[in-house]
Amino acid sequence: MATIKEALIQQLNLPVTFDAKGKPVTLLDFVKGVPSLSQSSLTYSQRAKLTAERIRREPEAEMATIGSGMINKERAIAEIEAQSPIGEVLVEAEQRLINRLIKEAESGRLKEIIHE
Repeated sequence: MATIKEALIQQLNLPVTFDAKGKPVTLLDFVKGVPSLSQSSLTYSQRAKLTAERIRREPEAEMATIGSGMINKERAIAEIEAQSPIGEVLVEAEQRLINRLIKEAESGRLKEIIHE
């Protein structure tokens, strides 16, 4: 099991938002101050696209759900793209994580990890 520090390091290369042209902005880019769209300005479609992209970039992604069993990477992306109830829950959960990561970045706490 990864430590909190290891988990944060893994998150650095995953997108957390987009720039004005629609290109994904990673957490590392966000910490470095790359201009990006605020979370509140993202549409549901953009948040879904962001979530699917984050899952695609994960080496392994498998989630357990109540009632739907295990959801692998391919199914998760399909559920998100279909905007199914499961897909909507995945988007919401990922947005909560992204919001937390951005809060940590804005507080300056991630800079210590980056510079180690």
